Amino acid sequence: MKAFVMDEKRELVVKEMPKPQLEEDNMIVQIKTASICGTDMRTFLKGSNKITPPRILGHEFSAEVSEVSPYAKELGFKVGDRITAAPAIGCGECWSCKTGHTNMCDNLQTIGFQYEGAFAEYMSIPYQALKMGNVIKLPDVLVDDDATLIEPAACALNAQSYLNISKDDFVVIYGSGIIGCMHAELAMIQGAEKVIMIEPIESRGRIAEKMVPGVKWISSNVENMEQVILENTEGRGADVVITATSYTPVHTEAQVIAAKRGRISLFGGIAGDGKGYLDSNLIHYKELQIFGVHATTVQFMQGIMDYMLDGKLDLKKYIEMEVTIDNILEGFESVRDHGTMKVVIHF
Repeated sequence: MKAFVMDEKRELVVKEMPKPQLEEDNMIVQIKTASICGTDMRTFLKGSNKITPPRILGHEFSAEVSEVSPYAKELGFKVGDRITAAPAIGCGECWSCKTGHTNMCDNLQTIGFQYEGAFAEYMSIPYQALKMGNVIKLPDVLVDDDATLIEPAACALNAQSYLNISKDDFVVIYGSGIIGCMHAELAMIQGAEKVIMIEPIESRGRIAEKMVPGVKWISSNVENMEQVILENTEGRGADVVITATSYTPVHTEAQVIAAKRGRISLFGGIAGDGKGYLDSNLIHYKELQIFGVHATTVQFMQGIMDYMLDGKLDLKKYIEMEVTIDNILEGFESVRDHGTMKVVIHF
């Protein structure tokens, strides 16, 4: 089968790989759609020391079950079921897993990193994913393109679970890519008073305003961002700030524009050394709350799916390019060179 692989030379290539085999406790699925996420892009641009090659990449996907083991049958899966999965798979034994935070597992194993990923015609759903309940059956009304984007939206929902966004909140989001837009939509579902998106490139900011009606775009090139935010938040600053970008200076600026007792989500991961971007005095005297976030869980994926089924989220609108496994590199290049919001691979 064809797959997109980090090979033994740590180069990313499309190559023939063996089709996964059915065992006593796994499940084989045929990938229908998969999508390129920010983590995949970082691997494309800078490599990843978290991956032991050779490894098939990709973790956002929808699929159809093609072979079921006796164990998978016991869990109620059958050939023809449409599924997706939470890619971060816990051990079930550590404190994080036992308290429901499987994405924080001490022994975390992730599809596309430690397990073979979804940029392939077929994939094995491992025993541990089945055991931990990471596999979600998809209803017929949810098309494959929509289903592929459940996982990234669920990462945003995980982040917002710490922020307690309410109807009186002014929310500021750095970055107008797909994650920034998903954050904006979720904040508006929670009833935020105003959602402001900070983005240096006007064309991207205007696209975000079109994608998420009601969002206000502000250029990051203004001379005094603190003053601009005060003018747009009735003089109090942002109650919630979300950094949906890997541009490190915004971690510092987020604390400056935050209101007293503001909540900040450092969503965008930083490549390399992430030290030195927080101001302890601002945190102390403004009583700021700062949260990290990593990956997501089945519960948040189910929450996103519920929003979609209720008509509150239409995620497929963010898909700007479709490719096949043969020209998948063109998708990566389009994100790199043109800022394409979402690329989906169709099989």
